Amino acid sequence: MADTFPRDYTLSGLMEGESRITVITGSGIDVEAGLPSFRGEKGYYEDREAAYLASVDALHSEPVRQWRWYLNRFVSYHATPPAASHFALAELEVKSVENFLGIVTQNISGLHRKAGSQKVFEIHGCIHEMRSLKNGRRQPLPKSWIDSPPDDQELKAWRPNVCFIGESYDDYPLPESIEACRNCDVVLVIGTAGVIHTPVWLAEAGRISGAVVVNVNPNPGEVDKVSDHTFRGTASEYFNYNK
Repeated sequence: MADTFPRDYTLSGLMEGESRITVITGSGIDVEAGLPSFRGEKGYYEDREAAYLASVDALHSEPVRQWRWYLNRFVSYHATPPAASHFALAELEVKSVENFLGIVTQNISGLHRKAGSQKVFEIHGCIHEMRSLKNGRRQPLPKSWIDSPPDDQELKAWRPNVCFIGESYDDYPLPESIEACRNCDVVLVIGTAGVIHTPVWLAEAGRISGAVVVNVNPNPGEVDKVSDHTFRGTASEYFNYNK
């Protein structure tokens, strides 16, 4: 990493400073825990069938098939431990106390909470939860469903608590995420290419309100266009960077 990256926006600089911080994370941080990304090489959505099964169209047309696909995904998620970068953000929250406004994550893995983060806005939901189609009630996904999936009728009464492709954000904490971005001094964006535009306009909302946008990504992307400073590296390289 070039020596021009400002120390104030490194992990140690943020911990020592008094800036109000909001973090936005994408699948790049979960890749470090061994989970696949959603876009790019070997990403979930590069598979046409997976992209369909993750859509609101599948919910309406083939809800049971969709459910069984999500249950198979949960097998690879439920025992996955957080990466060092997830723990670094949990530590940043502890060190910053009231100045840490939250983590806005696109990820459905639940790894931020598993690492100990408390202020987490899961704008795409969480694969560890399901939601009643009758009254909207949320509850944890039963682990027993993995070993012995229920019959079709029971599955039809619920849906994964995840925001499907083509679905609105109405049932997810987007308003809280917008407020966190508008009220902070630093928006730290980690591991998102910005193909889904939400993190881009969230970062832009912070910038319009006066925040400095810091982008951490090894590859160029849409977030670059609204960033004040870019760390061209992975999340782990950023958190281990000392200046």
